[in-house]
Amino acid sequence: MKSLGVDIGGSHVTASVIDTSAPGKQPLHFLRKSINSFDTAANIIEAISACIREILNDGNSVARIGIAFPGPFDYEKGVSTIRNVGGKFEKTFGIHIKQALKDATGFGDKLFRFSNDAHCFAVGAYARAELTSKRTVFLTLGTGFGSAFMENGKLITHHPALPEIGAFYNEPFLVSIADDYFATRWFHKAYRQAAGREIVGVQELAEMNSDVSNAIFNEFGANLGSFLNPWLQKFECDELVIGGNISKANVLFSSSLKQHAGKGVNIIFCEDTEECILTGAAYIATEESNSDNNKVGNTHSVEYDINALVEKLADERTAVIDGNGTISWEAIRQELHMALRRKGKQILWYDINACLKTGAEPGTLLTEDPDNLFRFFDIQKIDMLRPDPSVDLCIVYGTGAASCKWNSWSVNLARKAESGVL
Repeated sequence: MKSLGVDIGGSHVTASVIDTSAPGKQPLHFLRKSINSFDTAANIIEAISACIREILNDGNSVARIGIAFPGPFDYEKGVSTIRNVGGKFEKTFGIHIKQALKDATGFGDKLFRFSNDAHCFAVGAYARAELTSKRTVFLTLGTGFGSAFMENGKLITHHPALPEIGAFYNEPFLVSIADDYFATRWFHKAYRQAAGREIVGVQELAEMNSDVSNAIFNEFGANLGSFLNPWLQKFECDELVIGGNISKANVLFSSSLKQHAGKGVNIIFCEDTEECILTGAAYIATEESNSDNNKVGNTHSVEYDINALVEKLADERTAVIDGNGTISWEAIRQELHMALRRKGKQILWYDINACLKTGAEPGTLLTEDPDNLFRFFDIQKIDMLRPDPSVDLCIVYGTGAASCKWNSWSVNLARKAESGVL
């Protein structure tokens, strides 16, 4: 059983066909393409699609495509919610990436499943190393502090002994949060404070072998161990698996880490992080295809003239589709999308739910205050919804879509009498 694993990074996209029925460390044949994460949404989508098309047009056949995509991201829908990460991929904010990739690759019949890289790393590492640990903590140490957790080989995101958000990065540590201490930027800051100059990266620091560099790595290991200790004990963790670029320098901090992490935990440093992420992405996609979670309802709660709506949209460059909160938006979006594609249109869909304030739920929009939707949306997020002029049609959709600032033709599916179209 073969699936495609794809890993999206800030400067590259890597893909490999994975035999999910093969146990252990199968050799992987990579296809790697460069990507500019600061580019337009359309160009980013095309770069990812080109990699997928090339590897699957080379005689490889798969039914599923698993993609490790950086967050924040709505992994279930396949919608980007990326913002405040230094500009990388931010031009994809709000876009239905899953639909865009299905169109651009031409593989709309295949299952596309998105996951965060820490979860992919965990699933892949557990499979490739053939682990048997009951409670396992996984860390990816790189530009960010990634974490994932398993119980009896199954990913878990909620557990009384784990952080409420299901990850470590935002947990308090010393004078800030964990992500500020266990990512590459901490090494830059620590060396700048100690030596008064900059370093290119962690690898340069690791190769110095000086009193200053050794002290920095020892401090890093001690901090990491001190942070993890109470969590590992509370979770009753028996194995800690660490990957990512920083883990390549583990010889310089493993001693101090083990000293402070506490007893009873076996620590494994992973040398094949990328292979694990690709494998995990493929495995997660395979598990998704065997469940009912990927099914999207094919019914909706409003009646409308699909042909009249499509004819109107076909003449527009941007559009806003708003409506009642009880509408099955994905079903409507898919129906419109297929009809517009039959007319040869290249479309980007923007989900207004990406702009909800933290903690706001889509289902509350009607029941609480249907006439004052702005209080549910983050204005700064709405400002990030920018139509891409390189495609034929950009559509922002969902309950409250009219709150976006596009100067576009709009329709409200809940007010049929007023639209003149439905």
